[in-house]
Amino acid sequence: MTPHPAPRTPVRMMLRGALVPGMIALPALAAAFWAYAGEHAALSALAGAATVFVILVVGLLGITAVVLGPAATSMAGAGVVYLGQLILIVTVVLVLRGVDWLDGRAFALSAIAQTLLMQVGQVVGYVRARHEIHPGSLDRGAAS
Repeated sequence: MTPHPAPRTPVRMMLRGALVPGMIALPALAAAFWAYAGEHAALSALAGAATVFVILVVGLLGITAVVLGPAATSMAGAGVVYLGQLILIVTVVLVLRGVDWLDGRAFALSAIAQTLLMQVGQVVGYVRARHEIHPGSLDRGAAS
């Protein structure tokens, strides 16, 4: 009896594609803002980049559940996850806008930069992933 392997999804490569630039950007953005505007801006930039990093990684883990579900609902599910990510980011910005230590410009610019880097990384990871066109075709190709 052959065990049924878990279906292949591009999410693993998307996660790797987002994690690598996201992890590099965390200290790089903080260092850039430290050099430009000092410690206050660096902490704000780190907070902005870390907020986006956590929310986007959690969203990618949510995408895993979406793509394992029915194919007919995967685009709608991915849209819901993406919308949820945006809502969470805006909620964090609204909650933190009145905090004394937060430099709004550094927070916003680093959050935008982190979002762009991680989104590009996700797309690159998706493009580089092996996509299964016919169920089982990738497994038979690896065995031969």
